Amino acid sequence: MKKLYFTLFYWWLFTLPVFCQTEQKMERISWDGFVEMMMEESEEEVDETLMEQLYELHGNPLDINEVRKEDLEVLPFLSEEQIEGIVRYVEKNRPVQSLGELMFVKELGKAAREMLRLFVEVKASRHNRDAHLTVGKLLRYGKNEAVWRTDVPFYRKAGYEDVPAEVLAKSPNKVYRGDRFHHSLRYAFSSQNYLLAGLNMEKDAGERGVDYVSGYVQVKDMGIVKNAIMGNYRLSFGKGLAVNTSAKFGKMMMFSSMDRMDVGITKHSSTMEDGYFTGGAATLRMGQVEVSAFGSYRKGDGTYNNDSTGMSSLKTDGLHRTQLEHSKKGNLGITNFGGNIHWESGGLQLSATAITTHLSVPLAPKHDTPSSTYRYYNAHGQDFFVGSLAYAYRYQSLTFSGETALSNNERQSGTATLNALRWRVNGDNVLTLIGRYYGAKFVSLNGKTFGENSAVQNEEGVFLSWTTKSVRNTLIEAYVDAMYFPWLKYQVSESSYGYEGLLQATYAPSSRWSLLARYRIKAKQKDFTLEDGTLRSLEYNTNQNLKLQLNCTLSPSVSLRTSVAGTLVSFGDNPNEKGFTIGENIRWQSLRNKCRIDFGITYFNTDGYNARVYHYEPTLLYAFGSTSYYDHGIRTTLLASIPVVKQSLFINAKLGMTKYFNRERIGTELEMIDADHREDLQVQVRWKF
Repeated sequence: MKKLYFTLFYWWLFTLPVFCQTEQKMERISWDGFVEMMMEESEEEVDETLMEQLYELHGNPLDINEVRKEDLEVLPFLSEEQIEGIVRYVEKNRPVQSLGELMFVKELGKAAREMLRLFVEVKASRHNRDAHLTVGKLLRYGKNEAVWRTDVPFYRKAGYEDVPAEVLAKSPNKVYRGDRFHHSLRYAFSSQNYLLAGLNMEKDAGERGVDYVSGYVQVKDMGIVKNAIMGNYRLSFGKGLAVNTSAKFGKMMMFSSMDRMDVGITKHSSTMEDGYFTGGAATLRMGQVEVSAFGSYRKGDGTYNNDSTGMSSLKTDGLHRTQLEHSKKGNLGITNFGGNIHWESGGLQLSATAITTHLSVPLAPKHDTPSSTYRYYNAHGQDFFVGSLAYAYRYQSLTFSGETALSNNERQSGTATLNALRWRVNGDNVLTLIGRYYGAKFVSLNGKTFGENSAVQNEEGVFLSWTTKSVRNTLIEAYVDAMYFPWLKYQVSESSYGYEGLLQATYAPSSRWSLLARYRIKAKQKDFTLEDGTLRSLEYNTNQNLKLQLNCTLSPSVSLRTSVAGTLVSFGDNPNEKGFTIGENIRWQSLRNKCRIDFGITYFNTDGYNARVYHYEPTLLYAFGSTSYYDHGIRTTLLASIPVVKQSLFINAKLGMTKYFNRERIGTELEMIDADHREDLQVQVRWKF
């Protein structure tokens, strides 16, 4: 194994000078480059549902000549001002002949234009938007995509070992119910963005049989019906205080998208097994007013209290591998009803939302011990209501937007508000100020919005960001965020504070190469225990990260990405923990077709899990997430995308190998691998027809 790693390493060192002698042509941002930016921005907080939606749009780009405001609102890097600028330009200059005309949209910068190219194109329209549509036309112009994937591990975890029958009878959760392979199948149909349908099936490793099935049928722009869907879907209204099951953006993404609201109804085309609605939803457009209504009933997973009086918590990971996990599957009925009214005139927008939730079994998290007191204000009961009013107003270079919400359930009532002021100082500088107050008594089971906590609760904060292009060929982004948590949190026994800061500069003197430098610091107070076991006052748990990354396109076929990242963690009197990674990725892609090969190698060395370093690596379609590296080792990946039949049938495969130098075993309990290395193969077949 060691010989293999060193052979690959020396091959890279030998070929690098050869690559560097090749001349470069103009290069545009690739889909993988865009994914990497999103991953690096959010790290472990990446919203997989959002990324899957964006990939579907990338695979079926919008016709720039027929683009609508609501089509562009799913793109997180565009501001409300930029979206309106695009729509206004297209309406005035239709037909747009090429995407190069985007340069004339004054609201768009270079970075936004390049990212937008991933999701729009100039099409030869087969019929115009006002023409009479028939089912025959929709089916004739429809596009189909089927994607099958399987994951093959070349190792055996403890959960798949043979266990004697007498032991299994006493401890049935010592093994997984199914085999160690992961399978998924996705099908999607889209016709001119008027008619959409899809079906998804998945089996996670360790599960038995097909464990998850999801489907939808959606229509758009059919007379008064702006959007309607049956099946599984997601919702986002206002700023997400009352309901947002679509996406949660990272803090850097708020630079551009904070002034937007009302994504509305979107399909649930993901294999994520939680955070969606099942039933029907529709939006009717009547002049300046849009009215939406939705209803849903689905089964969810939950964990009963020891006395079976209610649910102690909701289970959201979608895993049903052991007998215990399988016993929690679908043991809770979740009913949701609600609606939204949106009005827009000029630069003013108002949006009112209401949602009620009923659970078949009450939530009753225990909070009667010192270690569980922090759960006192967690969601309790069976019936929940949230109502909100969102608002936005733009005047010249200033945009003010926000949402204020009230919640009520059987135990408590609370308030929450999120407000933002965005000032475009000039063409090169933008300032954003965001204030948030999410009361400890506020409960929103379906809410998700800007903030530090995963729930919209128990958080106050002020966020200030600045982005500038004043320095030639350089984009500078910076923010500071001050946080306060008035109620207790897990491992935090009193009110606490936190802060976060970031400074990032991207220098791109030409299309051939760019250099990124980023420093981030995040600190939050946490209980600190002395060596004798006594609890001391709160101490700041501080994590500092530094990253340098060089992107270089050496030829029309070959590109490199070199990155170095380090982290330093400090907490009270504990010794500092540190870690670093050094990574290289080489990509070759054919100029004649879409054949592509990626080779990556990463060396990592950290003091442990607390000092882990997040790093993006290219992966298969519809597979997203940053890899975290900790301990001491090396990882190599080989990814290939091969067109079998022109541009319709592709085979994608990824081989990953990880070797640890300081461990004899990997993982714990049922996930334990009795070896210091692991190898995985992922295979994916994609057919477009």
